[in-house]
Amino acid sequence: MKKQTLNRYTYLPILFDLLDQKRLTMLDPKKWDDKNDSYYLELYKKTLKLKSLLALCFSESGETYEMWKVFSGGTSGVCIEFDKELLISYFNKDERIICGSIEYLTRRNMRNKDIQDFEKLPFMKRRAFKNEKEFRFILKEIDRKIPGVFVPIGIDCISRITFNPWIPNDVYESNKAIIRRIDGCKNISIRRTSVIDNEEWKTTGERIANSYGDAHALKKVSNHNRTD
Repeated sequence: MKKQTLNRYTYLPILFDLLDQKRLTMLDPKKWDDKNDSYYLELYKKTLKLKSLLALCFSESGETYEMWKVFSGGTSGVCIEFDKELLISYFNKDERIICGSIEYLTRRNMRNKDIQDFEKLPFMKRRAFKNEKEFRFILKEIDRKIPGVFVPIGIDCISRITFNPWIPNDVYESNKAIIRRIDGCKNISIRRTSVIDNEEWKTTGERIANSYGDAHALKKVSNHNRTD
């Protein structure tokens, strides 16, 4: 059975810190763009009387153009693919951390929620975001206020690193060589996405177009011969 994976769309400085220091960073979500989402997390934090609540998000979805543009658009964007089971095992070493897949709901769905759904509150988002297929880690800190937490991980949980489609090829090759020199990263699978420029996709289109052109030309010859 194929291993389940989690994708983290981010930027080169974050990637290099992860690979060099062997860690991921959980931060306060209050500055997130989706204010509905951060509000629910703040409600959860206040209700449990937590001093701090930190989060880190991944996607269970395959590669899409939208994910690139929204979460790591530009020439420094990268997507880090993790082995889901292995990654969760590293986060599980901290008993303050919980995790789960996001449930996407309409306002009508939310009206039917009650006290039994409180523990799911950090894992609920509006249905408009459903294409993200988000998987989230939450850290609950009871005793002190903290701006962030480093979660130690092993390179073994990284399945692949994908560079964005806008990075110049020579810059991509240079960064790939740098990654190879980092301790433990020599054999990591690294590629540059072809989501907006794929040779096989274009060649297939050419074959279809050429076949149509040849057939159309043959039909014209055949019609001309019948007229003669």
